[in-house]
Amino acid sequence: MGDDGRLRVSGVDLARLARRYGTPLYVYDAATIRAAYRAYRSAFRPYRPFRVSYAIKACALLGAARILAEAGADASAASFGEALAARRAGFRAERIQLHGNAKTEDELRGALRAGVGRIVIDGADEIATLRGLVRRRGVAQAVWLRVSPGITSDTHPHLRTGALDSKFGAPLATGDALAQARAIAATPGLRLVGIHAHLGTELHEADRYRELATMLVAFAREIRAFGVRIREIGVGGGLNIPLRPDDHVLGMTEYARAVGPAIRAASDLRATIYLEPGRSLVGRAGVALYRVVGTKRVSGVRTFVSVDGGMGDNIRPALYGAEYTAVLADRASAPPDEEVAIAGRYCESGDLLIRSVALPTARPGEVLAVPGAGAYAVAMASNYNYHVRPAVALIDGGRVRLIRKRERHADIWRLEAPAAKGRRVAAAEKKRP
Repeated sequence: MGDDGRLRVSGVDLARLARRYGTPLYVYDAATIRAAYRAYRSAFRPYRPFRVSYAIKACALLGAARILAEAGADASAASFGEALAARRAGFRAERIQLHGNAKTEDELRGALRAGVGRIVIDGADEIATLRGLVRRRGVAQAVWLRVSPGITSDTHPHLRTGALDSKFGAPLATGDALAQARAIAATPGLRLVGIHAHLGTELHEADRYRELATMLVAFAREIRAFGVRIREIGVGGGLNIPLRPDDHVLGMTEYARAVGPAIRAASDLRATIYLEPGRSLVGRAGVALYRVVGTKRVSGVRTFVSVDGGMGDNIRPALYGAEYTAVLADRASAPPDEEVAIAGRYCESGDLLIRSVALPTARPGEVLAVPGAGAYAVAMASNYNYHVRPAVALIDGGRVRLIRKRERHADIWRLEAPAAKGRRVAAAEKKRP
């Protein structure tokens, strides 16, 4: 924030950006992304070897992802489409890990042709599919096995991925994981080099990460009993970021101390630790800018400040209760005088971007800024109610450029078949018996 009370990022006035490019507008700061990546490198330096693999689903826009590719990160893709986006952003194919619990045969075939470095097997059926695809290949495909550790994390149910009751991973407790590891090891053309698990996202308990690392080490030793050495251990991502002033988050050093020593204590393994952060790399780098449309005051109930965006560009509050804060970009230092809800423009009662935030009395036309919106907002944006998706800008070294243009309605309809002409429809109706 500048001395004049106006909100700035890397010296750039956000309200002026909103006037220049329109709203809703998402703005990313390259310096913040680079700093987050360096924080991971610094925290895990005592526990080398390790790799930081960007969970590109957090924001797969080429302009944002390229920053991490240039910094030296790997890419963790949740679909073949994300793997293609990673390649376009500059990640080397051999440094991409392809995840997904329902990868189709076409996706697996595409990954093999593209030279994806690690295919993360998630299900016994996938082993069978790969068996047919790699039969005639001259070089074995390196794979990981995703396991379910049966660890329930303290987060929203939609964000848990490590519990036994999860669609992801082969359960360790039931023996399925060991059976699938044996099946992979017995499959010509596949080379089991790593194991992987993920507890969920928005996590803040160091003990859960420590427990996970210990379980993966024990499982790696079980696998070694039938002649397979695990060289890579993926512990997922999931670190939360502060969105509101009172948010508690797990510190990076505390996270590293939970994961690193548990794996490094197994000196017989000497496995590379793979970290898969998404939100914690790009979340704080993004700010969403909206235009205030109007205010509705319901006496004794609530005041709604309506903006020109909402769940179509950020589904997270409606989907799993994400809580943000907000400021008026032109009056960021002005004292608040009322508690309001920030209401979106979509035709859903649940379209509240923020349920309660203290603001100065907002005037129509002012720019409202929502910080910490860099992860899983743009990535999950939709055309619900046939609204267009927002433009996205990147600030880098004081310079601003659009990394995604604002959609137009013509872009939405481009892939639709044209409607039949009215008279032809009427003629078809007459022919019906």
